[in-house]
Amino acid sequence: MRARVEVGSTLWYLLRDRVALFSLAFLILVALAAVFAPLLTPYAAQGMGDPDLAAKFRSPSIEHPFGTDGLGRDQVARLMFGARRSLSMGVFVVVAAIAIGAPLGTIAGYLGGWVDEVLMRITDIFLAFPPLLLAIAIAAALGASYINALAAIAATWWPWYARLARSQTLSLRERAYIEAARSIGVRDRVIIMRHIFPNIMTPIVVQGTLDVGTAILVAAGLSFIGLGTQAPYADWGVMISDGRLFFLSGRWWLSTFPGLAIFFTAMAFNFLGDGVRVAADPRLRRIQS
Repeated sequence: MRARVEVGSTLWYLLRDRVALFSLAFLILVALAAVFAPLLTPYAAQGMGDPDLAAKFRSPSIEHPFGTDGLGRDQVARLMFGARRSLSMGVFVVVAAIAIGAPLGTIAGYLGGWVDEVLMRITDIFLAFPPLLLAIAIAAALGASYINALAAIAATWWPWYARLARSQTLSLRERAYIEAARSIGVRDRVIIMRHIFPNIMTPIVVQGTLDVGTAILVAAGLSFIGLGTQAPYADWGVMISDGRLFFLSGRWWLSTFPGLAIFFTAMAFNFLGDGVRVAADPRLRRIQS
């Protein structure tokens, strides 16, 4: 029996957004290409870093649609294997930031008092620094690697989710059903986990969807300056960095294709996030209708 989508539901509105659906389809294709990269390219070994010096700097052709790099590695294979790290970096950063920031913001908003003051002042300390510069400083201090870059970006991202969770919690903690739960002796921990946290996750998930594209851009920036993924592993930021010196000498494909991959992937996440935001907000639904 086919499942029916209820008219007027969030999913129903999302399915009506063609731009969001196209973006989702594009991201699914990119994710599938990343997961099944060894099966989709005959140059899997090159995608993982093995050189072929006899084929270096070949321009785009039927054999190598996106050309080859300075070590003779097929750019299509490098892009697919690079998608593994670039996509995972964006998703993991947002998931880690939500996992840290959302509980802290919920606790601060619900308990208030000195707990709220301490947690929010710590949050303000992180927000006082430009996120990218702070991420660069942390990554440089920890050492250049994929894991350290992920930790550095997540460390600068969680305060925004703490602020968002706190603001949502402040609007919920005085609701009648929360007061009723308190009056019958339900513990604060139970109220937070069962009544507060589930009801604030929608705006947090929406914001997270919007932020994945930005996280991919920041991760590519760290890799570009040598603080992210290290050779021989493929990463879109590393590919742009490796090709930038040859762009003006006619080898334009080295930086162009990974740059386009970052651009279209980030845009797809932004369009998808915007579609989810509209579908999840009844006020925006009326405006878009």
